[in-house]
Formats: sequence, C-alpha cells, structure tokens
Amino acid sequence: MENKIYIGKVKKEIPASQNYNPETDRVFIEGERLYLEKHSWDCGWYWSFGYIGNKDLHTHCNVFIKELLWHSKNEVFEKSIFNNNDNFWVFKDLLSQAYALKKAAEVYRHGGYCSSLKGVTDIIQSNVQEQIINKDLETVLDAMWDFLINLQEKN
Repeated sequence: MENKIYIGKVKKEIPASQNYNPETDRVFIEGERLYLEKHSWDCGWYWSFGYIGNKDLHTHCNVFIKELLWHSKNEVFEKSIFNNNDNFWVFKDLLSQAYALKKAAEVYRHGGYCSSLKGVTDIIQSNVQEQIINKDLETVLDAMWDFLINLQEKN
C-alpha cells in the first residue's frame, strides 16, 4: 500500500493570511507538487495525520480548512486528484472532522487542552472516551484515505 498520495500541482502562489506576514509568507508556491502522507498510529496513543508537502515543503492539511477553506479546487490547483469541486469539499469536510476528533481525544487523554490544574481542567479525563474517539478518528482517516485512493485510480 502506498504511504503517500499525489493530490495536486499548485496553480498560483497563495499568500498567507493576516495571521502571518503577508509580504513574505506563502501558503503554497506556484508549481509546487503536493503529496499527502498516510496517517499512522504513533507512540501508542495518538493519530498522526495531515502531513502534506514534497522534498522542499512540509506542512499540515489544516491549511485547507484554515487558510483555504473557501477556496475552490480551481483556485488552488492547476491539476489535482479532485476531478470536481465537490470532491475537494468532501476532502476538506473529512479533514475538519479528523482535526476536531483529534483535539477531543487529546482533551480526554490529558484532561485539559493546554494547562493542567488538578480538579479543574482534568474533570473530564477519561481513557474510555479517548479510546472511543480515537476509534472514530481512525474510521474518518481510513475513509478519507480510501476516498483519495479512489479518486487517484479514476485519474
């Protein structure tokens, strides 16, 4: 089985949002070929996923749901695995689900989001909930990967 999928060639330079320095930072550069790495279960407790790039670039797919949420496939890609805009939206929807589930699993594992005050931020810590959510996350990640493999085979 493949460990990465070619998702497309960037159509034009895409400047970063106001969260960065728009004069120097770019989301993608014209002509870049982007590949998505397959998800994996790492360190025995979390799903690693959403890495895109090539030999010169390593970034995360959340760029598609943060910086490029409202962009169509034709605004982002010159050529891509997505044969229509609906498929690009399905991909972004699955990414949104995956990132939300990952955050929820982390909260249940650690009992908080970014701080830890015993009895205050850890009140919903639950290994059972973490396992349930990670299983749901695996389902979403597998569905996304299968969806992209099917698109790749059609192109």
